[in-house]
Amino acid sequence: MKIAALRIALTATVLIVHITGAWASNDTFVTVQSLTADLESRNIDRVGKSLNDIKTMSYKGQILPFVADLWEQRKDKHPGLPWDVIGSEIVRVELADILLQSVKNGRLKLDPQPMHRLVSGLITSNDPDVARKAIGALSIVDDEADVDGIHQVAKQKNPATFRVAVMTLSSMCNQKAASAIAELEASITEPQFKSYIVQRKHDSDEFKKQTGWCNSAQSNVESK
Repeated sequence: MKIAALRIALTATVLIVHITGAWASNDTFVTVQSLTADLESRNIDRVGKSLNDIKTMSYKGQILPFVADLWEQRKDKHPGLPWDVIGSEIVRVELADILLQSVKNGRLKLDPQPMHRLVSGLITSNDPDVARKAIGALSIVDDEADVDGIHQVAKQKNPATFRVAVMTLSSMCNQKAASAIAELEASITEPQFKSYIVQRKHDSDEFKKQTGWCNSAQSNVESK
């Protein structure tokens, strides 16, 4: 039982990390001041790391209003920030990811539709980093309307986006996504791709069964 529980916990961790690209040390804490400094450095890698770190922080009460300001481009409140950096697609998609998760968890009251529209429109971006992060963010929304687009990305078998597309589809809790995964498993024959689909489907199914993940997700939708 302990081994099974450990496997489920590991699956959950890997699921989050692969989809969002987020992995932070336990003592990571991003403040308004530190994120401001990162933005002012104009170093996208540094900014991206801090935004990923925010996703794994337990307490986000101080930073979320600032992230919302960045998303809404409140230049009136923060005139000295480098808004060209903040407005770049790679930063916008990360801001959307943070806010979508926070809205879903009830930590923030904000209309998620603008964030959803942004990320759904970027899954075929020519920038593979942008596309990968956008696809991952759609796992938070879990909307059947996004399945066809993600399915098409997976069918292209592009090494830059294939895994996150399969991961996102397998993590979703709607029947259309389940059907898309089944179709991919049946139609893709290359061993390096097919084996990943089979393993990811198995791990996700086990995770959902053991944790009641999809039941919880449905409860959150119905309570809104």
